[in-house]
Amino acid sequence: MSKKLTAYFSASGVTEKVAKTLSEVAKTDLFEIMPAVPYTTADLDWQDKNSRSSVEMKDFLLI
Repeated sequence: MSKKLTAYFSASGVTEKVAKTLSEVAKTDLFEIMPAVPYTTADLDWQDKNSRSSVEMKDFLLI
């Protein structure tokens, strides 16, 4: 029998709640992906085009 895993990253806690519910329903192990450098409130300001999260999202969309 193969093991199943729900891995998630949640900067604000919203995704964490969904991942925990999914993990319980699907009966999977749960793993939180942690950033090497924690996010600050300024990093998460999606309205600032130069914030860390905005820059990372733009970089991700270019992949």
